[in-house]
Amino acid sequence: MTVAGILATLLAFAFALILASYLYKVVKRLVHISFTLGTLVAGVRAIALQTMTVPETIESVNRDLAPVQAATDALAANFGGRHG
Repeated sequence: MTVAGILATLLAFAFALILASYLYKVVKRLVHISFTLGTLVAGVRAIALQTMTVPETIESVNRDLAPVQAATDALAANFGGRHG
């Protein structure tokens, strides 16, 4: 093998090694991003699970407060009307 052939082989090997190191860094970064996104998705699902009963609770509170609203409307009517 000639000197030019040896030099070309060494340059190709160096290029492949540098490329492999950059690809390893990209893979490492993508693994970190994937982990972070997985954690974020788990957190959002936990929040959704914990707040699932909010609409039912609001409806229940509104039903419980309906008599209070009727009483305050009647009281306001007795004293000159409702403001607001």
